[in-house]
Amino acid sequence: MIYGKLFLILSFCLTSLSATAAIPSTEGLFRNGNNADVTSTLVTVNFRFIRDMSELIMEKTSEDSPANESELLEVKPIPLFVKFLLSVDKYDRVQVIQAIYSSGKMRSSSLLDVRYISNLKNKIKKSNERKALFYSLLSSFALNRSKEMSALLLSKSKVFKTNKQLLDPEKKALYEKYKRYLAVTKKDKSLLESMENPLNPKDIEAQKAVGIIKKRPFMQKDPAVSLEKNSGDFYWKVSLDVMEASFTSETFRLEKLSFGPPENALKMNFSDYILFDGTHELPKHMKIRSIDEIVSIRALSLRHRGLGSKTMTQKYRKILKDMPKKSEGAPLWETFLIQ
Repeated sequence: MIYGKLFLILSFCLTSLSATAAIPSTEGLFRNGNNADVTSTLVTVNFRFIRDMSELIMEKTSEDSPANESELLEVKPIPLFVKFLLSVDKYDRVQVIQAIYSSGKMRSSSLLDVRYISNLKNKIKKSNERKALFYSLLSSFALNRSKEMSALLLSKSKVFKTNKQLLDPEKKALYEKYKRYLAVTKKDKSLLESMENPLNPKDIEAQKAVGIIKKRPFMQKDPAVSLEKNSGDFYWKVSLDVMEASFTSETFRLEKLSFGPPENALKMNFSDYILFDGTHELPKHMKIRSIDEIVSIRALSLRHRGLGSKTMTQKYRKILKDMPKKSEGAPLWETFLIQ
């Protein structure tokens, strides 16, 4: 009897969700659902950051005042190589070790800076918008998490809704009531005759009301998400008061994102998604544009493995111990990387 009811409630939820399964939510899209689930306890991602000054100069010069050749030759972009170690602890907090190198070989001799973040979501809340957005996307791409992005949007947007907020309140209440009914009757089967099943009330009017609730989808459609068409291709569009983003219609890959007011928006492009280990992918190229700079980011590697016997704090101390005493700062740190 109990197993039959458990099957009934499971079917009840699955049927409700299936009605909206084809329509993603903002939170769902930023979970990076095209990627395989992350089962490892440590994810390592290596990037190359470079400020593209030549492109910025070309964009800011007009036909009447073109950039001269000597000006462009003087622009020598210096790349930074950044290693991120990410791990989710037992309290569901994302811990991050960020190590910045001057060389792509990422040896201790070229280590410029190393930081340890014990709770990424809390750090995002305290950071400026550029940093908060980058680290939210890092969590999405590397860990298939939308919690950090949701935390950012909840703090900046007046219209963003989480999946929890999109749940039908009456249907959720009915579901919780039925769960309590199952728990009580399982503990004392004699109550089955005296207690009323919330999903099958005796009163005719109550039956009709429950029937209407059961027919509704468990999750309401996210008003910020729509399916759009451009040049014959469909894509998912997220439109919020602080952000616009577009995702491919079938693979749900993030392609474009604009954050902030139109006159001063931070614009990002993502392309060339590639599998690094056969099951997990990243956009190989990311470009971040603002009024004052253009930064190109290239994904160099992605690795999933076990955390091992050392904690993240111990790993951080080990890297810190190997860092040269003298290191030079870099402007990109101030813009996008947490200090």
